[in-house]
Amino acid sequence: MATRKHLLAVNRAIRASNLDELGIDAPLAELLRDLARLIDRAGEDGPSSKLLSAYLSATKDLRRATSPRSARSRAATAATDADDDPESPAALKLVEESPLDKIRRNKNRAAG
Repeated sequence: MATRKHLLAVNRAIRASNLDELGIDAPLAELLRDLARLIDRAGEDGPSSKLLSAYLSATKDLRRATSPRSARSRAATAATDADDDPESPAALKLVEESPLDKIRRNKNRAAG
């Protein structure tokens, strides 16, 4: 009979971190639950190394999502999303200089 050991552990971790209430982390919570179910259902040979790797990666993502720094960055992202000012630094995108612009800049620098 398959155990539910990993699923129970994942549910405890999700509940402890309050991720169920945060919409942005809902996909991570569901992925972790699905991976835990697959690990628990693995036969006598145990789960594959690929499945274990995916599970460990998702648990690391869970730790990152619950870290205080991540909570601050989520709050900052929410604040900038609420700000519709197109001139705000968060709205500006970095654009790589084209090769032609580099040539022109170098030519103007040499001439200037």
